[in-house]
Amino acid sequence: MSDNNEFNKKLRALKKYCPQAYKHFLFKVNHTSNFIKEDGDYVLDLPTSEEFRFIYGQIQLKYSIVNRIPIFKDLEPSQFFLDGYRFDLDVYKSIYYRNEKDKFKINLMFEMKKAREIVL
Repeated sequence: MSDNNEFNKKLRALKKYCPQAYKHFLFKVNHTSNFIKEDGDYVLDLPTSEEFRFIYGQIQLKYSIVNRIPIFKDLEPSQFFLDGYRFDLDVYKSIYYRNEKDKFKINLMFEMKKAREIVL
C-alpha cells in the first residue's frame, strides 16, 4: 500500500509541474488496452520538454504487467516528484527548481543555448 501511496504523490506532482506528461498519462496511457499483454516489467517515456530533460532527465513511467493487468510502480525522476509533492517548488527563469544544484543546471543550459546561437 505504501508504494501505491508514494506513486499517487508523484502523480499529483506530475500533474502540477508537468501537465503535458500528466495529460498524456491520463488520456493515452491509463487504459488497459494500450499495454503490452505479456507479463513483465516495462518503462514508458512520457512527453518531456527539452529543458526538463536536460535538468532532471526523461520522465518515465515504470510499470509491470501481471495477468494482463498493468500495475504502476514508479515515476522518474522520482526525487523531483517527491520533493514537488512535499513543498511548492520555486521558479527560476521559468523553470521549477528545488535547490542550488538545479539552479546551476538551469544556468548551464541557458549558457549552452546562448553559445549554440552564437555558433549558428
